[in-house]
Order: sequence, then structure tokens, then C-alpha cells
Amino acid sequence: MNILDSRILLKRSTTAGQLPTVPGSSSHTDGTWIATDIYEGEAFLNVTDARLYTRAGSTIKEIGLQNSLVGTLQYATKTLTSAEILALGTTPITLVAAPGAGKAIFVKNVYSRINYNTTAYATVGTMYLKINGASDVVGEIGQSILSSTVTRFGKFYIDSDFFVNNINTVVLENASLRINTSANPTAGNSTIDLLVEYQILDFNTIF
Repeated sequence: MNILDSRILLKRSTTAGQLPTVPGSSSHTDGTWIATDIYEGEAFLNVTDARLYTRAGSTIKEIGLQNSLVGTLQYATKTLTSAEILALGTTPITLVAAPGAGKAIFVKNVYSRINYNTTAYATVGTMYLKINGASDVVGEIGQSILSSTVTRFGKFYIDSDFFVNNINTVVLENASLRINTSANPTAGNSTIDLLVEYQILDFNTIF
């Protein structure tokens, strides 16, 4: 077994979306390498994206990537205030920011907990998830979660199909995931905690 024990580095980047690169020469000392170039076996950590990469030959590989397109599971949390919930029919709230060109958000699960205060929401509509700009929703949860009179948990129903027909859209490139309701609730004062489990579809990795 041959082991190379020289200049094994862990490079770090704080620039969202930045990836390591394959150098045009075999030596970092010849003045042609750029800051993102790495040797085979070296690691490149994007601390902003929480993604780790290495190089195999002329290919950049993401460590922990489940397959060539779908990234590892990621999580986002959000607490909706009563003021945000009361305006949720007209003012959607972003749960996951747009991931960048060539990438799309694929929602796996969304869990909720309503923290009952003193007054239940009235005139409630359906609470639903939607990729900004898409024609169809990603998922939804029944009206009973908003009209709760006790603290309790819920889980959103997640649609499995990307396309309902030949013109509708559910998943879009470089678009955020947002939550809103079909109508503005009234009279309530509880908060809602949300946990989003999602993956990033990254078509930049193979195209």
C-alpha cells in the first residue's frame, strides 16, 4: 500500500455555493493554482453551506452525498409568532432560502408544534408549504392545528409528485420554500414551531 504523507490540507470557505476546483497543473508551487484548487485526498469544507468535498482524479466529490443529485438531509427551524400567523394569508414566511443556480429544494418532512397560549385562532384556513413561484403546493396541514385549544404536535402532508400535469410546477430551481395560509386567521395568540427536513437537488454536480 502506497501512502502519500505531504501537504494534506483542510481548506475552508465561508462563501455560499463555493466549491473546490481541480488545478490545471500537478504542483501548487508553480504559481498557477487558485485558492480553491485541491490535491487528490484533500478536503474542502464550505462552512456556510455545511458541505464537505474532496477530489478523486479530475472529479470533485461531496463527502456524505447520498447520490449524484440529492444532497444529505438538512434541517431548518422556525418559530412563527402570533403576529406572523395572523398575517400568514397575505404575508408568506420563508422557511428555507433559495439554494442557488442549478439547485432546488426537495422537502422530505415538516413537523409542527402549536404552543397554545390563551386564545385559539379563528376563521382559520389551510396552512400550506409552497416553493416560491411554483403553481402547486409542496404540502399542507389541516385547519385543526391552527384551531387547537391545547399544545400539540402535527405533521404536514407532503406531496410526492413533482408535476400534476404538463404545465403545473411544484419544485423550481433557485427558489425559496415558504409557508402561508389560504386565509388570514383571526383572534389567536399562540406560536407555532416548525422543523423542516429537506434535501438540495444539485444538478451542477453532473451537468
